Amino acid sequence: MSERRAQTQGSGRQLLCRFRTVIKALNPCALTTFADFFIFVTGAGMVVDWEQDTGLLMTSGDVRVVRIWDTDREMKVQDIPTGADSCVTSLSSDSQRSLIVAGLGDGSVRVFDRRMGPNECRVMTYREHGAWVVKAHLQKETDGHIISVSVNGDVRFFDPRSPDSVNVLQTVKGLTALDIHPQANLFACGSMNQFIAVHNSNGDVISNIKYYDGFMGQRIGAISCLAFHPYWPHLAVGSNDFYMSIYSAEKRLERR
Repeated sequence: MSERRAQTQGSGRQLLCRFRTVIKALNPCALTTFADFFIFVTGAGMVVDWEQDTGLLMTSGDVRVVRIWDTDREMKVQDIPTGADSCVTSLSSDSQRSLIVAGLGDGSVRVFDRRMGPNECRVMTYREHGAWVVKAHLQKETDGHIISVSVNGDVRFFDPRSPDSVNVLQTVKGLTALDIHPQANLFACGSMNQFIAVHNSNGDVISNIKYYDGFMGQRIGAISCLAFHPYWPHLAVGSNDFYMSIYSAEKRLERR
């Protein structure tokens, strides 16, 4: 097992360590290990989502539950059955609405209300994607939509109160990563075909970052992950060639 694969799989044992940064020493210290998942198939590895305001950590992956941890008390507080035989590939939560959105490997997107009991908490299931869900994102607004994308490149917008998508955008196939800027009207898609596309919510392409041959060409590996800065127009990109790049809409200041 490669080092990268071991990290993805939670060091091969589905372990999740909570780290707290000691600001003065700038050193993380492991506080708690959560290790009682029931693994049934290898696929997505460890999937997490963190709520800063509540201190709750949502965890799932190659299991049939979404497990919620209270990191302040260092204990499990809830198990939510996914109701699927497929792995969970993405998690997103909203503490104000007590909703959790999960994207799954079978193409479904499932919405859970964690205030309800285990048998009633799944309040919506969308089955419009025909392939592995790369990302499912719940906007942190009162009327925020769900934005999801599959490896086939179809980006779908859902209203959690409606049984059907409210908008569909088609990008290219072979997508491996997506991220949505929390402030700007932008989302970025990364592909195994070595390019990144930044779109607005209307589907218009704002920017393309591609692989270029040649001695001075820009070299980009197959994209494995994307992350926007929460406030600035900066995009961090990780690729399978072990490189990380940061792109910005701001012009670089020339040194004199």
